[in-house]
Amino acid sequence: MSKCHHCGADVSFMALLRTPNPLKFKCDSCKEDVHVDKRSGLIAVVAILAVIIPPLIMLYGTEHYLLSVVAPIAIAAEVFYFLLIKYGLVKLKNE
Repeated sequence: MSKCHHCGADVSFMALLRTPNPLKFKCDSCKEDVHVDKRSGLIAVVAILAVIIPPLIMLYGTEHYLLSVVAPIAIAAEVFYFLLIKYGLVKLKNE
């Protein structure tokens, strides 16, 4: 499991959910910036975008598009990114 390099707390899902930048987020415990390794982070973000963009395009125009299509896909992508960080496939920088 990935931990904050400043205080040793586990990375939380809410910390990743609150940040607009997928390569940097604030630790919930110590409020310090935690940086994601650029190489593994960008590979993960590009791979996730490559998977989620086609269904978003194909389903565009359906009834209640934001609630029935965009929200579930965005939440699933966020959960998957969190799991990649949690299990160490996306590395955190030691600072």
